[in-house]
Amino acid sequence: MEGVSADFSSSVRKGDIIVAGRNFGCGSSREQAVIALKHAGIGAVVASSFARIFYRNAVNLGLPVLVCKDAHRKLRDGTSVRVDPVSGSITGDSVRIDAERIPEHVARILEQGGLVPYVRSRLGTR
Repeated sequence: MEGVSADFSSSVRKGDIIVAGRNFGCGSSREQAVIALKHAGIGAVVASSFARIFYRNAVNLGLPVLVCKDAHRKLRDGTSVRVDPVSGSITGDSVRIDAERIPEHVARILEQGGLVPYVRSRLGTR
């Protein structure tokens, strides 16, 4: 993330949301990209579009990802917002933006915290 913000690692706070343009996650075909974002405290990523593998890795690891064509144009750094992947809404004090709703099966996986916890809950194991 240093290519976009040199002080990203020192300024990110738990629950921060990344808002990006198109093809977010391109070039990161391994789970470590998502793991690093989660470890940094990122609560969700909103982007115009996602690289397919990054999107799937994010879902598998329980990181909410929302597709919203205009969020990067409408939100400024430091804007306080909440995202609801199920309804596809991004809301804050002075903003309401509609994102694409995530599919129901993806919502169930995210609600469990990722694919492994989801499968374990379905199998009744820990």
